[in-house]
Amino acid sequence: MNQRNTSVKIGRISLLLTSLFLSLPVIKQLIVFLIILLPMVAQAEASSLTEILDTAERLGLASHPTWLKLLHYERNGIHSEVLTDNFFLSPKGRSNPNDELTATLTAYFAPWDENTNEHARCRFPARYFWLSQQLSLPGYNLREPKCNRLEKWALFDSVQSVSLLLVSGYMGNPASTFGHALFKLNTDSIDDKTGLFDLTLNYGALVPENENTLRYVVRGLFGGYVAGFSDKYFYTEDLVYSRTEFRDIWDYRLELSDYERTLLILHIWEIIGKKFKYYFLDKNCVYRLAELLELVIEEELLDNARFWYVPVELFHRLNDIDRSRRESGTKLIHSVRFIPSRQRILYHRLKLLTPDEIDAFNTILQEGTNSMSAKLAMFTTDQQIKILDALLAYQKYRLIAEEPDPDPKRREAKDRILLARLQLPARSTPPLEVPELPSPAQGSRPMVFGIGIAGESNGESFLRLHWSPFKQDLVGQNSLEGNELVVLDLAVGFNNNEHKIFVDQLDLIRVRKLNTKQVAVVDESPLSWQLRISATRIEDNKEKHYDGVMSFGIGYAWKWNESFTGYGIVDLAAHTHYPLIRLRPHLGMIIGLETIRGWLYVGAESVNYNSDFRGIWGGQVQYQLTDRYSISVGVTNEKATRASAGLNWYW
Repeated sequence: MNQRNTSVKIGRISLLLTSLFLSLPVIKQLIVFLIILLPMVAQAEASSLTEILDTAERLGLASHPTWLKLLHYERNGIHSEVLTDNFFLSPKGRSNPNDELTATLTAYFAPWDENTNEHARCRFPARYFWLSQQLSLPGYNLREPKCNRLEKWALFDSVQSVSLLLVSGYMGNPASTFGHALFKLNTDSIDDKTGLFDLTLNYGALVPENENTLRYVVRGLFGGYVAGFSDKYFYTEDLVYSRTEFRDIWDYRLELSDYERTLLILHIWEIIGKKFKYYFLDKNCVYRLAELLELVIEEELLDNARFWYVPVELFHRLNDIDRSRRESGTKLIHSVRFIPSRQRILYHRLKLLTPDEIDAFNTILQEGTNSMSAKLAMFTTDQQIKILDALLAYQKYRLIAEEPDPDPKRREAKDRILLARLQLPARSTPPLEVPELPSPAQGSRPMVFGIGIAGESNGESFLRLHWSPFKQDLVGQNSLEGNELVVLDLAVGFNNNEHKIFVDQLDLIRVRKLNTKQVAVVDESPLSWQLRISATRIEDNKEKHYDGVMSFGIGYAWKWNESFTGYGIVDLAAHTHYPLIRLRPHLGMIIGLETIRGWLYVGAESVNYNSDFRGIWGGQVQYQLTDRYSISVGVTNEKATRASAGLNWYW
């Protein structure tokens, strides 16, 4: 009976409350409804978060390789290499991936405030995109309307593919000697066929202005700088690398799935502006870009990155993966496009001029624009147009290279040339077809180990082992246009008769830069040069000694055709053995065929300070067995008349 009375009372109270609720205005009804509903929603969200956290723990997502890569944890998983605090949502996120996962999932349910772009969903879209593939995130939207800055930057409807760019080496900066790498987001816009307005991702050290070169090298080697990612339009990178430093670029367009491309782009958004420690030899630009690419492909890219990692190594690895994938009917590299430097384009334009036209071109450069009218008068209108177009191209090329302080006289000369050109009829000129230069990654790998036998005229012979972490030498298949760059080339000998192991030769650095441009321009240096710092084992009074050498030489080079290059150089060398200062004039020839490359030289070296010289000569021939192996044979009379033969392994 009491239970029945209670039920009746509850029914009457419910009826009374319903009547009161319905008697309220509509707005007040809504407010009351929300007051009742909000605790229920909060309870549901808390329940959902708890379930999601439990599921994430059960799946082990905190230790998942992709999650650790998203946080940029070291490869041993101890802590993240990102130095910027706001990259983490948890105070312990840098060293505890589980705490960071919990904080990330909790932040997903945080209410939106007025500055919606600062919400975790907008700041870390790659994390949530990946987590949405592993968990059921309520209300997840890849393109969250409230993240308007991300929506504008990511160009979801415009980016068609992603490219890795390999930039050739640049001797003007120690950090750029071995090349550089960039990411590029390709939109394939009809209005921008060259992609100058595509976004690129760059990674570099933050170096103070006017930093001392020695200090720069030391700090770069030992982690004295921080570095970060920056995004810019490709035309700004093209201005620096192609138009100012005259570096060639190879565009490797990658074949990524929609998921892979989206995850990569979203993570680039997360990492822009974040700081890392910078190490010149290993944790450099190409290492960080390889880390980003490893986020979305299954294959390892950094398995060989132990103590150093140069840009071309990544592209060799991409080639390996691409060959492996193609065996199963897929691919990683869609295409490779050569982007020539402005200097290369200019010289190709000048090469199309006749000898008389190039003479007029040089005369106007040398004597100034005052002689322009008289010099051009002897040519037809079409020839005048060709000469003036070439002069305009040259002045633009030099003005950009001289930024930020170009010569005012050069700008004035350009304006006068432009005025003269405007007085002639308009002509449509087809785009220049600049011959493509093969990518450095099409040749041998830069690291080499060799084993061979060397024999000298005195009957001594020994086993010879040599190794170099970076070797682009004259007879190698990775040499570009006959140039040479070798670092830490070590040769060790083993004499079986005397049971001795000795250092036969150590080249700290060996550089040869041959200027083989086939058009002489009066304002451009025609000189070639070479540098060598080494220690070599010599015989003096029947005893073996080591002679330290630092030499620098300048001269001229010429290219007869694609297979034959010649040069003449005079070296000035400092030695630790008498004579301490030596002159060394010599001539050389480089022969480059498809699988065989050779180098021959002949000259003289001073032996005292009385102008006495001894003849020097030598040569080397290398036959490429595969992209990994080659056989080399050499002969020289440098230390003694010596012949050698060996097998080289590139890796």
